[in-house]
Amino acid sequence: MNHAHTTRILFLLIFSVLLSVAARAQGTLIPLGNETYHYLDRLEIKTGLVKGFHTTNKGYDRKMVIDYINGLDSLSDMDTDDLTKMDKENISYIYKDNFEFDDEHTEPTEYPKLKFLWKHPAHMISAKVPHFAFAVNPAIQIRMGGEFEDKKFKFLTSKGFEIRGQVDDIFGFYAMFLSEQGNFPNYIEDYIRKTRTPPGAGYWKEYKKNGYDYFLAKGYVTITPTKHFHMQFGYDNNFIGNGIRSTFLSDAGANYLFLKLNTNVWKFNYMNIFAEQTKFYGHGADGLLTKKYMAMHHLSINVTKNVNIGVFESVMFRRDNVFELQYLNPIIFYRSIEQALGSPDNAFIGFDFKVNIPKHVQIYGQLLLDEMNFSKEFSTPGKNKLYGLFHPRKWWGNKFAAQLGIKYIDAFGVDHLDLQLEGNVARPYTYSHYDTITSWTHYNQPLAHPLGANFTELIFQARYQPIQKVFLSSRFVYSKRGEDDDTTNWGSNPLKVYGTFEREFGNVIGQGVQARTFYWDFVATYEPWHNIFIDLTYVYRKKKSEMAARNMQTHFLNLNLRWSIPYKRVDW
Repeated sequence: MNHAHTTRILFLLIFSVLLSVAARAQGTLIPLGNETYHYLDRLEIKTGLVKGFHTTNKGYDRKMVIDYINGLDSLSDMDTDDLTKMDKENISYIYKDNFEFDDEHTEPTEYPKLKFLWKHPAHMISAKVPHFAFAVNPAIQIRMGGEFEDKKFKFLTSKGFEIRGQVDDIFGFYAMFLSEQGNFPNYIEDYIRKTRTPPGAGYWKEYKKNGYDYFLAKGYVTITPTKHFHMQFGYDNNFIGNGIRSTFLSDAGANYLFLKLNTNVWKFNYMNIFAEQTKFYGHGADGLLTKKYMAMHHLSINVTKNVNIGVFESVMFRRDNVFELQYLNPIIFYRSIEQALGSPDNAFIGFDFKVNIPKHVQIYGQLLLDEMNFSKEFSTPGKNKLYGLFHPRKWWGNKFAAQLGIKYIDAFGVDHLDLQLEGNVARPYTYSHYDTITSWTHYNQPLAHPLGANFTELIFQARYQPIQKVFLSSRFVYSKRGEDDDTTNWGSNPLKVYGTFEREFGNVIGQGVQARTFYWDFVATYEPWHNIFIDLTYVYRKKKSEMAARNMQTHFLNLNLRWSIPYKRVDW
């Protein structure tokens, strides 16, 4: 029996065992980017951390969200004055959006359209009977605008549907299918030229003149064998962190196939992800693309009511289209397995924390270690150890990324004025490996920070919700990044083999062709009906590079109508 056949049988056995165990209700996940994430962020800062709800790992299970909302009144630190009128209206939105698990807070529509449309005010088609609930909604986006520089019309259309539900208190299921066609402003076109794929997409085809045509599909099932353990299997994205970016795992790139196991006991949440991903795709003729594989786990601990810490470990590896069975061990230290296999794979370890200062402030951060060699860094030939300690050699192989941020809600006493400041940094050659396939990437795009490596970044975001249906936000992003020219590798692109580094010592963040980028946007959003949004967006972006040909300026204005599709910025 070959290795590939053994892997398939093992996955089938795991899946069959999980199906055979008596299960309790498990919800689908709230799509990443949904406004609910910000509402829950605010509530957590106001009320403190809760044993069974860990917000570092996203997306959030709908059932767990409703359980958390239902328990707000019992939290010991709660005061009736802590929740404003707007907070309560946003909680009503959460109840309405998660009707599968709430029978008390949202009344059915008295006179549904055509007797079957909008029977529930949040969903075009829905049903809820004993042992079964489902909802179907269109997924539509029409974005029209223009770029001031080239005075050309820019558009994006997304057409599809979203379906979700649960069966017999055992399964949750979710599917979204989108077909997108459009063109983009100059800075996104520049990104596509470098990565050979639109942001968040994978396989694509040309559309008319200078346009792109691609599918964005996701679908999965969720199962909960016990109160403390649940599973998700399907095609989607994940995010680990509390910030705008993540140095571990973000949702900036394309969806991928994965099996996720989540164990939630007392103050602990332990998550495993086993994923199949795609190597670099050069956009050529149709054909089977080479696979790569990822295994990772993350332990989250609510140490106190206001302090959370986490530990992250992952490994990216290549095999001949088969998963390495040894990485299926859910509780082992991956680095030890990787060494036992001959150290052929790309392993990472990381640490994160979050501290809430009731009832307005949250401080958070991450540290990812790709590779560290203290002997290479602090030992200078012919010098003593003390000299080496104060004169680091800046070895190319010392690779890490870090994040530090702060959130301030109801800033200066203004209800729902929420501010966030975040800094991110990554050393040259972080996330890269000795071959392209095992880099921390998927479908040509970084799995962590969208800038890749060799950068510093500062982000400031302001959000204001003056009334329940209106959202105003603005984001400022400043980054300094060291880029490559056509023949060099200064460590910014994880897809480049790190063995082609330019120098062994003396490597600093921002080395290479230095580029400074300033990005600013303003977004005004109105929600006339549940999950139907109208956005007016203005984007200004300016890039100044040491290579004058790469200088770029963007003024972009667009109007966007979306239904069941979260708003997503491309702000790097």
